[in-house]
Formats: sequence, C-alpha cells, structure tokens
Amino acid sequence: MTMVHIATKAISRKAGQSAVACAAYRAGDVLEDAKYGKVHGYSKKDGVMSSDIVMPTSLKGVDVKIDREILWNTAEAFEARSDSRVAREWLINLPYELPEDERHALALEFAQKLCDDMNVIADVCLHRPVMKLPFDPNAKPSSKRLREGEQNPDPRNFHAHIMVTTRAPVIEPDGKLAFDPKFKIPFEWSNKKRKQNDLPSSMEEIKRIRKLWVDTANQRLKQRNLPLMDERSYKDQGLDQQPTIKMGVEATAMERRGIATEKGETNRKIQARNHAVLEQRREDERRIKEYRDGLAWATGQNERLPGLIADTERRADSTKRYIEDAKSGTAWATKRCENLPNRIDDADKRNHKAQQRIDLSKRWVTANSKRAADSESIAQSIHQNATKRERPAPTPFDDKARRARAARLDQQQGRIDRETRRANYEDQTRSERAEQLKLILAHKLLTATQPDNCLRPGWNDDPNDYPDKYDYRQIEVIKEFVTSLNLQSKNFRDNLIAVKNKIDESFIANNKDLIHLVNHPKQEREQYNERLTAWFEFKEDIDQKRADFNQSIIPKLGGSAGEVGRMTRDIISSFNYIQGLDHFISDDKQTIEARELAKSHRSDTLNRTCQQFKYAYFDVLKLPSGERESYINALNSTVEVFKNIYGSQLPDEQNKAIEDGLRAFNNDLQRSHRPSRSFGR
Repeated sequence: MTMVHIATKAISRKAGQSAVACAAYRAGDVLEDAKYGKVHGYSKKDGVMSSDIVMPTSLKGVDVKIDREILWNTAEAFEARSDSRVAREWLINLPYELPEDERHALALEFAQKLCDDMNVIADVCLHRPVMKLPFDPNAKPSSKRLREGEQNPDPRNFHAHIMVTTRAPVIEPDGKLAFDPKFKIPFEWSNKKRKQNDLPSSMEEIKRIRKLWVDTANQRLKQRNLPLMDERSYKDQGLDQQPTIKMGVEATAMERRGIATEKGETNRKIQARNHAVLEQRREDERRIKEYRDGLAWATGQNERLPGLIADTERRADSTKRYIEDAKSGTAWATKRCENLPNRIDDADKRNHKAQQRIDLSKRWVTANSKRAADSESIAQSIHQNATKRERPAPTPFDDKARRARAARLDQQQGRIDRETRRANYEDQTRSERAEQLKLILAHKLLTATQPDNCLRPGWNDDPNDYPDKYDYRQIEVIKEFVTSLNLQSKNFRDNLIAVKNKIDESFIANNKDLIHLVNHPKQEREQYNERLTAWFEFKEDIDQKRADFNQSIIPKLGGSAGEVGRMTRDIISSFNYIQGLDHFISDDKQTIEARELAKSHRSDTLNRTCQQFKYAYFDVLKLPSGERESYINALNSTVEVFKNIYGSQLPDEQNKAIEDGLRAFNNDLQRSHRPSRSFGR
C-alpha cells in the first residue's frame, strides 16, 4: 500500500510568521515583503523542483496576471489583526512510484480541486529529498557533504507544499487582485460558527480533504497498476498495526547524526512490533489457506460420497449373489461327495487298466526309437560319402576368404572412426558449453550492480519483495571481489573477456561460495540468514537486558534527565554490553558470519559510546540542579575506566570525540565558576 501523508497548519502572525517569507522559502525565490520592509532571499535553496500559482476556475476566464510577490503581499495587506492567520499550508507526500512529470501533474490537479472547493488561490511548490555526498574526513567542510555520523533523508520523500489564501479572491474594476475584507473562507471558521451554519466540524472537514487527496492520487496510481492509498486509519482498516510517533526536527537531526533518541527507540520498537504482527498475520493467513484447502478437499470428497455409497451397495449386492452361488455350489459338492467311495473304486480299476496300456506303449516306443536311430546312422553315412564326392578341389586363385577378412577389417575401422568422431564432438560441445558458462558467470559479476539486478542504493528496499535481485550485502561482496581482479580496461567487453579467462578449475575450487551467490542469490540469502539466527536472538536478548538495566538505574541517578540521561545510562551499561559481545565473538560454536556481524556491531557500539560521551558532556551542565551532579559524577567515574579498557582499541577519531566532550565540559565549568565583573563597587 502506498503511504498516505497529508497535514495542514496555519501561517499566523501570532506565531511571528509572514506569508511572504514562507512563500519565498518554499519556492526558493526572492520576494520583497512590503509590510515588514524586508527582502526574503532563498534562491540558493536546494531541492525545489517546481513552483506554480493555481487560481480557482472562476477566475481563469478573467484577464488578470498574478505573481507570487503580488499574491502574498496582497494577502498580508488585507489582514488587519496582529494575530491574523494570513495563509494556510497543506503538506502532501507525493507517491515516489510515479515519474516526475506525473507527480507534478498530480500536485497541480489536487491544488486545483482545493481552489475550486474553497474558492482560494494556491501556491504549489514541489520539493525532493536533498541527498548529500558521503562524509569524508579528508575533504574540506561543505554543505554538500554529510557531517560526521549524519545520515541522508529518505530518498522517497517527494512532497508538495500547497499554500492557500484564507480569504476568497476578487478582481477589482481596475483589474487588480483583492480579497474579501469581511469574511474568511468557511474552512477558517471556528467550530462554534461552523455549527451555527450547519457545517461539519473542522476535524470532519480535514478528513474530507484527506479523502479528496487519496481519491485524486488513486486515479493515477490505478492507471499504472500501482498499490493504492487508503485514507482510513489502521483501526478502521481492521489492521493490528500501531502508528509511529512524530519525531520532530531535533530528534530527527540527532538520529541522522547516528545518535539514538527516546522517540527513535520508541518508533523502532513500534516498527519491530508491527513487523512481528505482520509476520504473525501472514502465518495465520497461510494456516487459514491450508484449512480452507483441506475443507475444499473434504467437501469434494463429501460430494463423491453418495456415489461411493451407491457403488458400495452394488458391490454388497454382488457379494450376496456370490455367497448364494457358493452355498448352492457347496450343496451340489456335498451331494456329489456322497457317491465318492464308489467312484474311487471305479477310478482304481480304470487306473490299473490304463497302467497296463502305458507299459505296453513304452515298450513299443523303445523299439521304434532303436529302429529310428539305426536309420539315422545309415543316412548320415550315405550323406558323408555323397559330400566327399561333390566337394571341388581347392584353387590358389580363389581370394574370397581374403576379401571377407578385408571387409571385416574395414567395418572395424569404420566403427573406430565413428566412435572417435563422436568423442571429439562431445569434447568440443562440452568445451563450448564450459566457455559459455564462464562467459555467463563473468557477465553476472560485471552487471550485478545494474539497477535491474540489485536493490536500489539508498532506498532500503526489502529483499523479500525482490527475491531474485542481489541485496545490499551481496552487492558489497561482489564489488569487493571484482575489485580484487584488478581489471585495467574501461571497456566492458575487454573486462568481460578478462574475467572469463581467469575462470578455471582453481578459480572454481577457491570461489564456490561466490559462484553460488551469483547464480542463486535468493538461496544464498536464506542460507546466510539461517547462519545468523543465533546472532539475532542473542542481540535481541542482550538489547532487552540493557534496556531493563538502564531503566532500573534512573531512580539512583535522580531522574531521567532527557537525552543527556539516556546517553549517560547507555555509557554506564556499555561495559557489560561489550563484554557480552566479546563472549559471543569468542564462541567457536557460532558461525563465522554471526561472529563477523557481532564484531561489526561491537565496533559500532564503541563508536556510538564515544559520541555519547561527547554530546553528554556538551549538555550535562544544562541539566536541572537536582539531576546535574549525579550525572556529572556518573560521567566522570566512567570516562577514565572506559579509556583504560578500550582506549588502545579506539581510532584517533573516537578518542578525539571523547576529548572534545571533556574539553567543552571543562570550559563550561570554568565559565560557570568565573566571578562576574561589576561596574560599581
């Protein structure tokens, strides 16, 4: 399902806001603010893809030209109160699945519907996520690079800022733009006034606009056969899914710098819980399908039951007839057996006479056999004499035997030639097939990083949605291997031939795992995840124990102390946490992949702990007096122990982070103890 996000907020003088300044920022434009006598310049702002003014259909036939500066200066001029709402903003998340031109058309279409529905003018600005270059400690500081520990925003975050006026536009006789000075549009009325005019509440109105947006977007998503939006809440959809909480600007910035926050941890727990519920629902659906299939099979069997019963009844009738026939046969046999003794006597007499006739026949056959043998010997003798008289005398010129032997030799040679040709053909076919397979393997290695073969970088795609593509880990393995081949040419064909020529028996014997990964990414991924099961179970257990410990020491430290307290508690529990990771890493019973993942997590934990020392020392003196001393003592008592145990394992960058935090803490401490200067005595 495509994500649904639509939010609205008022732009008010009470909050110190100016409609001209807000419009300039969202459009990346330079606008002069007539009311405040300022020029708001945001022309260097990144990420602005387009900016358009949309008027209601009723004004499109009027010959009037409205630009952004005139529009919002006029809107400001028609507001007299110091706490007036001068504009309203609608923020919508555009479907990243659509191409850029369709996202733009969709935003303008929705803005046009808003203008016609509310009789307002809209300023539509489309923004894209601004992606920065990776952090490089050797490069000069630049706004185009990530800061240390910072992360890029979600690359799917295409959105539109739609600022609308709070009054209905009118065109004066001289052709200039003006606004209704007496009334705001009904959307800006209070709930009390809305009720008096038989209008739904503002919350119901927002829900109506939300459905208007979803219906508008779904029309385009449906045309491209993409997942549709659903404006209903998880509860209304009947889904056991818990929505995440709003992070806010500060928590989001800290998370992007690699610093975990309480809100971030809460959202991660919610996401993990939702994932578990989703997996359970899929398992339940699978079981329900099995039950339904079994029920359908049983129903089919039941439909055949009347036929089976009728067939059984027919067989039962046949069996009854067989039994009756058997009974009558038995009665007949019983009757026949009553005369059996007399029949046996008659049979014995007949057998005696038959035996006499047999003996007589045997003697007659023996005599005839002897006469036949004598006749056969006489016939053979006669035949031999006749053959000797008819056989011609041998001649030296008859080479029939020689030709027969030559013919047999030719046949043997022909058979040998055919076998040789067949063997050569099979060898050539196997060789060509081997070359073809080597070429296919080389091509897969060199094209693995193409968009059609791997997950999109930076999109955090789920490999389960693309089972036949290489995931992020597999791509790194393939990249590292291709780099180790030291391919010199920039021509793809030359590199393809070079890789193919490197593939031989030793190459295959030494890289069986890599070849299995390249040819069967889904199967290799499943096997890899099976080898990591113990690590995931261990990490879930040790993370839960750490969270329980951190919660248990809050009373001892005098309070939770916000983000500083959370980082300090993480520092205190890091010793046992890292020790547990060390035990897992040294356990020979664990798989190599699981231990490697544990090593990587241990390194990340050390780095995160150093950063937590740094930022905790930055802000610990800002805590209330009731919590400040206990957390300062906790930090000071752990920092030296941490440096003594892990200092030699830390790179210079991480040691520097701790020293920066200590230096900032000492400077703040000295300033707080420095006596203030007085101008009088």
